[in-house]
Amino acid sequence: MPAKYASWVVEAEGYLQAVNQAYEMHGRATADLAAALGVEANAGAIANFIRSAIQVKTTMECQPPSFNAGLVSECSASANARAAGNAGNGGASGQASAGIQANCQAKASLSFSPGRCTMKTTVSQHPILSDATRWAKIEANMKIILQLNAANAHLNGRGGDINVRGMRLYVESVTDLASDPSLVLQINNIQAELQKGANACGKANDKQGAMNGDLNTMSGAIDAQFPDLRAAVRAG
Repeated sequence: MPAKYASWVVEAEGYLQAVNQAYEMHGRATADLAAALGVEANAGAIANFIRSAIQVKTTMECQPPSFNAGLVSECSASANARAAGNAGNGGASGQASAGIQANCQAKASLSFSPGRCTMKTTVSQHPILSDATRWAKIEANMKIILQLNAANAHLNGRGGDINVRGMRLYVESVTDLASDPSLVLQINNIQAELQKGANACGKANDKQGAMNGDLNTMSGAIDAQFPDLRAAVRAG
């Protein structure tokens, strides 16, 4: 069989093998993680539990600022006295007096001592996270989910490209026969192998597509609650 056909079949079947392995790991990890968490064995139930396992509530508690209560009156009295002395008539004009008062209020607002604020964080976590044995199982299977999600990025969409090239090779097998009559004895075998590869791609695409949503749902919840866990499965 010409190399271009043989190598394509190997690629198509290798793609199915990789997807099958990922699919089996996905099924086991999902079932084991759900059992450890005590929820139904589906991505939604697992993700919901993980998101609610730790609840963090943060509030800010502040004390009000402190002011020099007598600053405005002291400032106003002093300024009015200076104005009266300058005017020589015993008092500041009404308009100026209002402005002096505003100035003094501004000075007072600039002189206050800011209050103090403290952050108060309340963390509530599910008792399951305090159970070392169960947590070990949960952590191990969450790592597998993250590992599969990373591997799935390499598998995602490859089946479509492989299939397109396979269909093109099927057409080429007919034109190749026209230019190379020696292929007449192989053409049925070539096309049968191409069909086998196409079937492999179809099965792989179905399984890979089924994993996409589940892995994204669970990985999103894991990343949100345990962002440092991904480092344990990231190569390099």
